[in-house]
Amino acid sequence: MEVYEKINLLLQEKKLSKKEFTEKLRNLEPKLNSTTEIPSEKSVYAYLSGRIGIKIELIPYIAEVLEIPEQLLFDDSNRTRKMYLKHILQDITSEEKELIKSKVCPEQTSKINIPKDRFHNINDLLIYAPEIFLENLENTLKNYKDLTLKFTK
Repeated sequence: MEVYEKINLLLQEKKLSKKEFTEKLRNLEPKLNSTTEIPSEKSVYAYLSGRIGIKIELIPYIAEVLEIPEQLLFDDSNRTRKMYLKHILQDITSEEKELIKSKVCPEQTSKINIPKDRFHNINDLLIYAPEIFLENLENTLKNYKDLTLKFTK
């Protein structure tokens, strides 16, 4: 899929008309390297139709209007998304970590409280569980703990 096709698809998904997109893009005042001018409305429509190639210096502005990472204009396959995520995680900020935590584990944002009655009932029933179950339960709970601590640091 060509970049202009991807942009048009995203415009449809976001219910944004080409006119609205063009206005938002031009309001950001992107300057073309070749002319040091903002692209005309006619030029933007030509980019969107594929009649002329999109200038590379416009990509960050286009991504900003569409509210997406620039990379998604080129390739949004699972493989590429995973690579992009790994890249971000290499030097993740605490703000980014909090955002991920709130999206991935929303239930972790509030402390989990187990009612005392439920806790005691479970504790009383554990004596009837086979050893293999207890080992699996212990390992699972440790994994949950590690995951929780990883996202809260």
